[in-house]
Amino acid sequence: MEKIFPPEFFTIMVHLLIHLASEVKVGGPVHYRWMYPIERYLVHLKDYVRNRAYPEGSIAEGYIVDECLIFCSRYLQSVETIFSRPQRHNDFVENAKPYKFSTAEKFLGRAESIVLDQKSLAQAHRYVLLHSNIISDHRSEFLIYQRRANHNIHPNARIE
Repeated sequence: MEKIFPPEFFTIMVHLLIHLASEVKVGGPVHYRWMYPIERYLVHLKDYVRNRAYPEGSIAEGYIVDECLIFCSRYLQSVETIFSRPQRHNDFVENAKPYKFSTAEKFLGRAESIVLDQKSLAQAHRYVLLHSNIISDHRSEFLIYQRRANHNIHPNARIE
């Protein structure tokens, strides 16, 4: 490659690109050798250091204290611990109904109350009636009722 490219071409970044393909072949997918989770854990261990003269002893002592607290907190029934308190972000809805527009049990952010006028409320009600698959039996009855009430609708016309 030195015959083709001038010496100024070979910076460290170009040198890394040359080895990138062989690294992928040897190492496989990047998540198997990714250092981010390990670095986060090392920061967690670094927080245990209280005596800078003996960091290894401080880390070992802090780790043992943390393990003991976790072990004891699993068996405390009346005290709120990290294992017994409810999650802050509850994505799972218990007893979830099979509605298309299901609501979560907990709100994220500030809840706002909106009062709809009669026209908007009727439009929202009609939208749910016409587009929800769960109430398809009721929808057919609704369409029959609408066709009876409004004689301008053709009997075979599809309302959407």
